[in-house]
Amino acid sequence: METVPPAQSKERGRRIIIVLIVAVVAMTGVAEAFNYLSPDTSTSGTPYVVTVFIVDGSATNKSLGFSPSTLTLVLGYNNTVQWVNEDATKGAVHTVIFSKVPLDSNITTAGLSSSVTPGIPLDVYYGPVDLPAPGTYVYHCYYDPWMTGTIVVKI
Repeated sequence: METVPPAQSKERGRRIIIVLIVAVVAMTGVAEAFNYLSPDTSTSGTPYVVTVFIVDGSATNKSLGFSPSTLTLVLGYNNTVQWVNEDATKGAVHTVIFSKVPLDSNITTAGLSSSVTPGIPLDVYYGPVDLPAPGTYVYHCYYDPWMTGTIVVKI
């Protein structure tokens, strides 16, 4: 068996450590690159919530309403929606009434309504509502019928 002088043995150990450090850094960089190029789209955890705004002035201006008025969402990724009433600062009460939903959605054609709550001048948030089935969801405001919206949920 060949004997390695202590100085060479120490140098060899340092080289091995350096190679291991470089390998770990390189693997971390490759993993980060894969995460960037292919982000995690799993449905675990809280789904992404999409916000629809009730535009300030919608109660009096028929060219305003829900924004965006048409959405296409993906089931299991971003099929949860909330509405924010930006028109509430002027005292406008709005509703979100579903008039058409997919049969297997288990959502009634009733809706969400803003109301006066003790201590809160007007409700500003409606929802969030999980749209559980693929298909087309059509909704409107009871008080302002020109305010309409459509959400298409795809698989």
